[in-house]
Amino acid sequence: MTKWANAVPSRAEQTDIKRKAIIREAARVFNRRGSHGTTLDDVAERLGVTKTALYRYVNNKNDLLCACHEEAMEIANEHLAIGMREGRNGLEKIRIGMTGYLRTVISDMGVPVLILEENALAEGTAGPIIALRDAYEKQMRDLVEEGIRDGSILPVNPKMAVFMLLGAVHWVTKWYSPEGPWTADQASEALVELALRAFTANPAPALQAELHQVLTPFTLASTRGD
Repeated sequence: MTKWANAVPSRAEQTDIKRKAIIREAARVFNRRGSHGTTLDDVAERLGVTKTALYRYVNNKNDLLCACHEEAMEIANEHLAIGMREGRNGLEKIRIGMTGYLRTVISDMGVPVLILEENALAEGTAGPIIALRDAYEKQMRDLVEEGIRDGSILPVNPKMAVFMLLGAVHWVTKWYSPEGPWTADQASEALVELALRAFTANPAPALQAELHQVLTPFTLASTRGD
């Protein structure tokens, strides 16, 4: 017989929820201070718990860094799978996957920027993370090649195109602020549309994302040739 009609998470589920909360919060701290400048004490203070309490969920700082990398890749693969199911061509699959990924990570803040700091991981522990990243990038390159074949993407070097797109996406947490004027939806849609336009075979006459419709007086004057 189930307890509480499954309305209350099991102990294992509660542990997983708490560990995920620690990972997300640690990512925010790592993002602000850098992985080298962040300690478990910093993370514990941010969460309002003792460092001893943290050790119930992570073994050490490197374990937490690895978990942050894994979390980023889990989010990326989840949204890429959605893109592959819902997209009608290579370009659309990438757009859906990358927009969802970016929207999620900037809502939770901090996770993706750690991918740029893989050298912070302890020697001998980066292998599994690199393997996850390489597998993801391979799927992305395959979608670029699919887009070239179906005519939605210009003939480009797939590896270069993916590096450009991921570089733009992973740097977002260095400048995006949830307290700023842009929502996660607005920022993700506008950035991905702008980045993908670089190799879209048949781009629309104008950018469609909401943020690109908000033109400054300077932009309007320049467009008119004033």
